[in-house]
Amino acid sequence: MKKIDLHSHYFSPGFIRYLDTYFDGKGAGVATPSFSIEAYLKFMEEMEIDYGVLSIAGPHHSAVPDDVMVEVNEEVNAYGAELSRKYPEQIGLFASLPIPLVDASIQAIDRALDVHGAVGFTLPTHARGIYLGDPSLDPIFEKLNERHAVIAIHPNEPQPINESIKQKVFTPLMEFFFDTTRAIVYMNQNRTFSKFPNVKWIVPHSGALLPVIAQRIDMGNAIFEYEEQPDDILETMHNLYFDLEGKVLPQQLPMLLQMADENRIVYGADTPYTIAPVVKKLTDEILTTDLITDEQKEKFMYKNAETLLGR
Repeated sequence: MKKIDLHSHYFSPGFIRYLDTYFDGKGAGVATPSFSIEAYLKFMEEMEIDYGVLSIAGPHHSAVPDDVMVEVNEEVNAYGAELSRKYPEQIGLFASLPIPLVDASIQAIDRALDVHGAVGFTLPTHARGIYLGDPSLDPIFEKLNERHAVIAIHPNEPQPINESIKQKVFTPLMEFFFDTTRAIVYMNQNRTFSKFPNVKWIVPHSGALLPVIAQRIDMGNAIFEYEEQPDDILETMHNLYFDLEGKVLPQQLPMLLQMADENRIVYGADTPYTIAPVVKKLTDEILTTDLITDEQKEKFMYKNAETLLGR
């Protein structure tokens, strides 16, 4: 079955230098995998992926001084745009933004869409501890709303984490889920989704812990008093997009489908962090399971992404 991959990553020369200089060549404690566009194109052929949208992963480049962050941001976007221009029928770009810098991010939005030809953006769950949904970021979201942007959220390692825990529980295993959930709930509580209705948000990893915690948030919001009532989180769940990167069966995906719209579930491979044999195994689990219908499989693998991207 053909597929559209909305969650895989590329590495520009500038981003590799950033990781080497500031993170000892590691993102969230994981060694930077090798990347080449040729290897990704071969992977696409093997996996029957018709179109793949590439993005930069973490750690987000807000970890450096402002001027360096803006420089890295433009370099990664320009490099990703080169890949997309070279293979326009196969490769798309989710551009990066130098958040939390408001003016620089607003400028980068127009440049990414109008110059680099990005099909959307990737945003970290937080930058310098400022989480998506923080009112200070509203001017950026106003611009994204104006441009009807597609935004793929990606977890960024929260700080601080007890070092003894990190040695035994690697950040991608648990903290990525926690940080994604924290960001989405915070956005919901600050009414980010209803304030910026033209933005289409993609939540990674089948919603992380949202399928587990959404009902608790819903109940709590009916009990606690707020100066401004949060968005209805169950309605939020129904309106968000979710990608299927990672281990989603047999428990997580059926749980997600109790709250999410089956027309807003999309495929993600997460290569090169997830090696090809594991991607194939996880994808085959989705394609062969009896827990979802053949019609749902087609929607999840490519049809929903075609609608989202207007392909």
